[in-house]
Amino acid sequence: MKDHELKQRHTQAGPTDDADPEIVETKAARPSARGSSKNNWLAWWAIVARITITMLGLSVCMSYLITETAFWGHSSKWTNWRNYIPRQKRVFTSHELSRHDGSNPGLPLLLAIEGDVYDVSSGWGFYGPGSSYNLFAGRDASRAFGTNCLSRKDHLTHDTRGLSEKELAGIKGWHQYFDNHQQYVKLGIVELDPIDPAAPIPPPCEDAKPRPK
Repeated sequence: MKDHELKQRHTQAGPTDDADPEIVETKAARPSARGSSKNNWLAWWAIVARITITMLGLSVCMSYLITETAFWGHSSKWTNWRNYIPRQKRVFTSHELSRHDGSNPGLPLLLAIEGDVYDVSSGWGFYGPGSSYNLFAGRDASRAFGTNCLSRKDHLTHDTRGLSEKELAGIKGWHQYFDNHQQYVKLGIVELDPIDPAAPIPPPCEDAKPRPK
């Protein structure tokens, strides 16, 4: 009876107790097909990344040699390194924006158009104190961008009521100009004072000056 029980226990234990240790070790060391595929995928992408970086570097070098620019003469907000600096968009009040008119050299020079605020410090010669277009700094003078009326203060406002389609299109064009500029950077928006519907609309300007460049 005891011999029969011993045989039965040995049979239930299975052949793993007597398995060849070399075979067991070989099975454990064999990598899975999934792991091998993942490593090949990573290696392939590493090669692609090296080739891409090398080609970009060669393109930049050749561009500097031929055009003296990094991107073959192309300039837009995408080639403006300032746009890639992480920053939180700021909400200005009209009073806060007015402090950035260039009167304080320690503050950036800002202007707004259609509620969007741009840092134009790199254009100090155009928008800084003493320049022809300093009147745009520290405010949203969208109307003047459309009418080119720079000699009348009532046009230095964000009030665009009564403007023609051509004048409104002019404002949109200038907005795109600042938005796509290679050196100017959008910082946020300005909370504009509401326009009283009952307030008189600024009269047309008959002595419009050339647009700022």
